[in-house]
Amino acid sequence: FVWGALSKKIGKKVVYFLGMSLWIIAAAGLFFLQPGQIILMYVMAVMAGVGVSTAYLIPWSMIPDVIELDELQTGQRREGIFYGFMVLLQKFGLAFGLFLVGNALQVAGFKESVAGSPLPIQPESALFAIRIAVGPIPTVCLILGLVLTYFYPITREMHAEIMLKLKERQEKKGNFN
Repeated sequence: FVWGALSKKIGKKVVYFLGMSLWIIAAAGLFFLQPGQIILMYVMAVMAGVGVSTAYLIPWSMIPDVIELDELQTGQRREGIFYGFMVLLQKFGLAFGLFLVGNALQVAGFKESVAGSPLPIQPESALFAIRIAVGPIPTVCLILGLVLTYFYPITREMHAEIMLKLKERQEKKGNFN
């Protein structure tokens, strides 16, 4: 609810940049986190949580704006295509990410735990792979996302103009019926 209210006030793009910046700081910081830095870990976890919430909220709130722009340009409502494509890309991204991380951990010598037995001590190579998986890789991906978001063309003003043109189009159609 905080991000939703803030996005109405300052815009979705700015809110996305704020949230992703917090997540980037947290992800980068997790790479350097040392054993025993519990309070710092919780601070970074909260920062990452705020960023993750933004990453899930803002792109989904941008889709209706894109759908309305598409309607203005094509005269068609194609919500199903946009939402279906978004879900498909999200599922592919999650599956691909899990595949890569799982294989990287296996190559790094990660030792799986077995129920009922003590946790295994991980080799340094596995710990380093985990650090890379939670720090630099997400940081680079998030920065690339910010670059792409920078070029997102729909501002609050442009959206208001789109809505006005769609309303005018609807009124013209109503007059002809």
